[in-house]
Amino acid sequence: MARNGKIARLPREIRDGLNRRLQDGEPGGSLLAWLNGLPQVRQALARDFGGSAISKQNLSEWRAGGFAEWQARQETMEQARELAADAREITAATDGKLTDHLATVLAVRYASVLAGWSGELTDELRKKLRALRGLCQDIVELRRGDHSGARLQMEQERLGREREKTEEEVVTHFQHWLKNSELRDLVCQNWVSPEERERRMREIFGLEPKPPQTSEEALAEENEEKRRRIHEIYGLPPNPLAESAPAAPKSNPVKPSQTNSCESMSNKK
Repeated sequence: MARNGKIARLPREIRDGLNRRLQDGEPGGSLLAWLNGLPQVRQALARDFGGSAISKQNLSEWRAGGFAEWQARQETMEQARELAADAREITAATDGKLTDHLATVLAVRYASVLAGWSGELTDELRKKLRALRGLCQDIVELRRGDHSGARLQMEQERLGREREKTEEEVVTHFQHWLKNSELRDLVCQNWVSPEERERRMREIFGLEPKPPQTSEEALAEENEEKRRRIHEIYGLPPNPLAESAPAAPKSNPVKPSQTNSCESMSNKK
């Protein structure tokens, strides 16, 4: 039921805190002082109730209404948690086959009743069999539900296997189609290679065509691109060695002193 009182219009976390304090038995005077001293409460009261503070009557009405509903919800949730815990323990103890065990117990009960039967159909025997028959119908309904759930799970697993098989077949068909040159051209007709894309961009911006690379340069660029992608995939920082590697020295540099020596030797000759 929707409530429109002062406390009902407060934020949920404040109402839950108030309910916990009420459950702990905190006196009303300290609760009112705590509530009316909260900035969020003062803002809500100023916005919706002209700044009128929460009174003892408001707290009493909330105790009989909103707090009682909160207690009922807490009890329901606690019962649900207990039932869930019991269900987990029972499932573990019966290996997920509780209704099978119930059917076994019922069969033992039938055997116990018939073991002492003298062959005469007495009122006492009819009473026992009637009770067992009612239990048998209940267990049959429970087992029917378990069997329906098992069939549903098997059907879901079958559909999953068929879906995986269908995806594999699609990939196989696609690979087969790509062997057809006409279909391959049709699929790739709008595809542009990175080199062609760069050429077109340079042409648009009036830049000179990129000079052709040697095989060594192309291989080095390909290896560098592979390293960059590996670093991106595994979240690694860029290769510091590639960025800070010193430039290779020129082959066989000639020092000024060596030049002077060569000139002096030619003069002597």
